[in-house]
Amino acid sequence: MTRPHATPESWAALPTDGLCLDFANTLYWRGTEPPTETLRGPADLLAWSEAAGALDPGTLARLRGHWTAHPRAASTAFAAAIALREVLFRLFATATTGAAPSDAVDLRHFNAALGKAPARTRLGRMGGADAWVFPALAPDVATLLAPVLWSAGDLLVGPRRARVRQCANPQCRYLFLDDSKSANRRWCSMATCGNRAKAHRHYAKAKRGGQAPAPAVPTDKGDGG
Repeated sequence: MTRPHATPESWAALPTDGLCLDFANTLYWRGTEPPTETLRGPADLLAWSEAAGALDPGTLARLRGHWTAHPRAASTAFAAAIALREVLFRLFATATTGAAPSDAVDLRHFNAALGKAPARTRLGRMGGADAWVFPALAPDVATLLAPVLWSAGDLLVGPRRARVRQCANPQCRYLFLDDSKSANRRWCSMATCGNRAKAHRHYAKAKRGGQAPAPAVPTDKGDGG
């Protein structure tokens, strides 16, 4: 008697609060022209997911194989992922003001993607840690970005939404979670944007005093939120 093949399963690590913000921040220095893009194609998207540890290697390998064999589908999926990234950025940028999502189109877009993502119905173990287990689904963005979508939904409706911040540097606009005790963190990183602001204040003060030293302006993003 032939034993039936088991249905392939996918595993997703329990998403962190900041996973969705990490994905939104794959485009950074948003206030500059042009901003810095880190996702330039499907391969970059898969590499980001692998580095994030969001999905198990088997699921990523199936997606990579499918997209390699079907480049048009890969291109379509990548465009959908970038569009979703921008939806998430706008939703959380709005959340930093304390307001509810004001763009019904963005909220519908997010809900449609979330509705296509696998449901979280069973826990298992992945790499010695708890993880969500679900049947292997279609090789699409809803599967690849399922942990990002779960993270975004949990953060938008959870208490830590009030901790979402956007870097006060208008050239940066990086999103991050403020875990400072005073809950008044303004910069994505003091090593970059915080020092940049200090340098500009020093420059303005010196200029008013009759001196005009060149401001020290960091060029690298450095560590983000």
